[in-house]
Amino acid sequence: MSIFISGSVAYDTILRFEGVFADHLLPNSLKTLNLTLQTPVMHKHFGGCAANIAYSLKSLGADPLIVTTVGADATSYLEHFKNDEIRTDAIKVIEDAFTAQAFITTDALGNQVTAFHEGAMARADEALPQDNEAIEFGIISPTATRVMKAHVNYLNGRNIPVMWDMGQASAYVTAEDIVWFIEHVDILTLSSYEWDVLEQKTGLTTSDVSKRLKALIITQGALGSELYTEGRHQHFPALPLSTPANPIGCGDAFRGALLRGLTRGFDWTTTMQLASLMGALKAQSAGAQALVADKDEIKRLFHYHFGYAIEL
Repeated sequence: MSIFISGSVAYDTILRFEGVFADHLLPNSLKTLNLTLQTPVMHKHFGGCAANIAYSLKSLGADPLIVTTVGADATSYLEHFKNDEIRTDAIKVIEDAFTAQAFITTDALGNQVTAFHEGAMARADEALPQDNEAIEFGIISPTATRVMKAHVNYLNGRNIPVMWDMGQASAYVTAEDIVWFIEHVDILTLSSYEWDVLEQKTGLTTSDVSKRLKALIITQGALGSELYTEGRHQHFPALPLSTPANPIGCGDAFRGALLRGLTRGFDWTTTMQLASLMGALKAQSAGAQALVADKDEIKRLFHYHFGYAIEL
């Protein structure tokens, strides 16, 4: 069975700033900001949350189904999916638009500033699977609010469990939108910063949110992650890294592993451990879709770090 993935397929231009953003911001001049950063390192990658999650899932042996739209310039991306044996039959091409594009600048501390052009993705609610598609689980990652709600409704109408990755949508969803999603999804996953935004917009606490869901998961980068489920709270530490952290796509790798664990029937501890491992592996890879391990290596590393074996 497939895993429905709603979200972006995007070309990523990644820039490396060797200083720290905060050192170049003048508190009294933020309203008239005119800032240029020298970025001596630049890379272009295939990215987008839906594509990154699909890549993570495929690496773990799952059948990801990306449900979104791309532009007329997506030929190289669709060929990339073909090479990775990731299905494209639920991706619709919009001929008069560009594929979504992200321009991501990362500083020496791993902080990020991103400019994003959604392009064809604005019409992603026009993309749906075939009527006979057997779907086991769905994840809604950031797109236009209208698109996210349309895909949630599609999954709800078929009694398919849904995970919402709030992500960058935290910048534009309203308090009413957030409450709507909490009432219509099974699992909410977001970063600690995004949680702060949710809390500020809605006034809800972790207790308020988690009791309406099967699980609430808050990631904290190098500080690990927090799981709230069935009235319990559990902390999962991040795994140590052998190389400097590259944060691009770590959250997507983490979420892909959550989906794989849940659809394999793992308990929450095993699922969260697998997600922590995949986030750490991604952090040691240069691109969002450039893991340093295949499925067998992932199983070996899981046994090494956690002391027991899993089957993927």
